[in-house]
Amino acid sequence: MQVHKTVESLKKSISALREKNLTIGFVPTMGALHEGHISLVKLAKMKSDAVVVSIFVNPTQFNNPDDLENYPIALNDDIKLLEKEASDILFCPDVSEMYPEGMLTKKYPLNGLDKGLEGGKRPGHFDGVCTVVHQLFTSVTPDKAFFGEKDFQQLAIIKHLVKELNLNIEINSCPTIRDADGLAKSSRNKLLSPSEREKAPLIYKSLMKAKALFAEIDINELKNIVKNEIESCEEMTIDYVEIVNPETLKSVEKSDVLEKAHILIAAYLGNVRLIDNLPLND
Repeated sequence: MQVHKTVESLKKSISALREKNLTIGFVPTMGALHEGHISLVKLAKMKSDAVVVSIFVNPTQFNNPDDLENYPIALNDDIKLLEKEASDILFCPDVSEMYPEGMLTKKYPLNGLDKGLEGGKRPGHFDGVCTVVHQLFTSVTPDKAFFGEKDFQQLAIIKHLVKELNLNIEINSCPTIRDADGLAKSSRNKLLSPSEREKAPLIYKSLMKAKALFAEIDINELKNIVKNEIESCEEMTIDYVEIVNPETLKSVEKSDVLEKAHILIAAYLGNVRLIDNLPLND
């Protein structure tokens, strides 16, 4: 596996792949890799001739400095995992490589997809996400890119971004990978204490309860049930619970089985912020 830290050296390797007429699959990550990331790499290998993975902890998408400082870093372990999966290229730039003019972000026309949920709670978050993803797309020039459904709003925004910018990239979504007890795989899970880790599956349990009750009770009542279930654990605090149309991300007002509905949740367990989501009527 080739490892590159600069855009210039990365582009030389990409050019070599293009000369061989190989299709390129791209998996952008922030490192601290787990089975969820590896599932993206495996799918990229199935659907592409060559796989490029990036590891870059993007500072502009963190609106909480403590969250950025505490984000887990495990580059040596990540490299071993990617070598085991026979990834072709790893791109792991420094901040100065990605932001040579300072940490400036761009504004993108996102059709309101960024206004609620994560965007509502983390102002500027998606400006940072879109800025760095666009730059990575420009550097890697992939044919296909692979994103997990755990970051559901991000996935919707990236799909819109590619369409809006007329980028010739096929966006592939991959199901959320979970532990046996239902907890969604996340790099942030490594920050949980053993006691907190035991309590974390309550998030998935509450989502499954919402799925079972959907179409039987009022939407607001359903959200309150989820909120109360989560906060029955005194170490957990709800940041938001929303039920939206999965394509527009606009709030669903009624439990109408004819309209697609998706529940998204963000909650703090101690100091660790976890997110998850589930379709309610698939």
